[in-house]
Amino acid sequence: MIKTRTCLLWFSLTLIHSYLFYQYDVGVNALIFSLLIVGSVTWHHGLYREKFWWMVVSGHLIAAAGVAIHSLSEGNAVYNVSFVMLAGCVFSARGSLFMTLINGVFGTVFVGFIRTVLRGLKQLQGLLLKPKQSFFLLKKMPLYVAPVSVTGIFYLLYSAANPDFFLQITFPDWDINAGLICCLFFGAMIVCPLLFPVGIRNLTEWDLGQSNILSRIRRKQKANNSTLGLIYENKQGVLMFFMLNTLIAVFLIFNIFQIFTQPIIQSAAGYSQQVHQGFETLVISIVVAILLIMYYFRGNQNFYEKKERLVQLAVLWIFLNGILILFTCYKNTLYVQSFGLTHKRIAVFIAMFLTGFGLYLTLIKIYRLKTNWYLIRQNAWVLYFVVSVNCLVDWDRLITWYNPTHAAILDMGYLMSLGDTRLPYLTQLLKAGDPRILPYKGQIENKIAAIHLPFQWQDETWDKAWLREELVEK
Repeated sequence: MIKTRTCLLWFSLTLIHSYLFYQYDVGVNALIFSLLIVGSVTWHHGLYREKFWWMVVSGHLIAAAGVAIHSLSEGNAVYNVSFVMLAGCVFSARGSLFMTLINGVFGTVFVGFIRTVLRGLKQLQGLLLKPKQSFFLLKKMPLYVAPVSVTGIFYLLYSAANPDFFLQITFPDWDINAGLICCLFFGAMIVCPLLFPVGIRNLTEWDLGQSNILSRIRRKQKANNSTLGLIYENKQGVLMFFMLNTLIAVFLIFNIFQIFTQPIIQSAAGYSQQVHQGFETLVISIVVAILLIMYYFRGNQNFYEKKERLVQLAVLWIFLNGILILFTCYKNTLYVQSFGLTHKRIAVFIAMFLTGFGLYLTLIKIYRLKTNWYLIRQNAWVLYFVVSVNCLVDWDRLITWYNPTHAAILDMGYLMSLGDTRLPYLTQLLKAGDPRILPYKGQIENKIAAIHLPFQWQDETWDKAWLREELVEK
């Protein structure tokens, strides 16, 4: 049943959303609205002690802070996705993160708003036309229809006899604001599943039923079963990991020997080929490595009394992949020292961190007898917080600050393709008379002249205030 208090809260938050966002860009209004939403929803549903709720909220507020500071397109996308995840977490505050996303999308985009409106109309119809009252109202309808109709006819006759008796009723001209209506509708749609939770119940219950701790499955082995028994599966795993460890060890020795005995490649194309191709291969190999470990340590193999050799080789495989990660980071560092930072080179470092953490969680799975579902859940949380924290960093600004000072070879064409937050640093270099910047003086001045940063507190950001101070006021 839809409660009046919940409807009033829904309408209030919708109006606040329209006030903050209508005809404004995203900025500090996103952080204010998120704080109001989190406070209202936590109080309304009593989610004070739900750990996963606060974890999702933390990631969302980090993204909201990133939007209030920078308002970059990538950060705005993360903010919107994390907002949708709040709705999924309200429906099931203890489910997996990806299940939270599925329920959030299902409730926000598909059926949440429509289902709530239909339920409200049905409830209103039930209140207006109760079974006992409907027959009574229909029975009395002729009692009112005839007098009202006859009175209306005589009023028209009297008006024809004396035109001054006819009432002149003028209605005001209504200027329909389609943009405001769309903003109100959108606000109502995204707030609705936060107060009226909707999700896929069967799939959510299945997700909640998945344990994080492995348990031994006792069953009779069929004589005709083609699946390898524990003994043969163990031997197969030992042989496979022994061969893979040998291969990766030889590969590491070869790469280390190559990088210390051959001259360092000085061209950007050579570095790019070594780093990016090595990075792609590394990510694929680590994903395959984790999948292999998930396969061999998925069930009763964890309880086999002679599993020590398989565990040792699997741990050695994780360790060698960790060294491969460090080696890739080292090559990427050489790349950055020579040619500076770019978004792709930064992405390599972030991806190496994620894959390294994935290997660490895989190690925990082996030693603490965790399920594959645990591994998927934990990696999803790590990815969620890394992406959220990434919203706090303006990489364009960092790249423009780092490259002119620390890069051996400066790619000015790349710097000129970055966002407006690069301009104050380039202006400082122009004032210092840096010969690498002087050919681009006209482009930089044109970019600065084209900046239009009117102050509106709803979409104000820290970057806008900084650019206004550095480029406009000075």
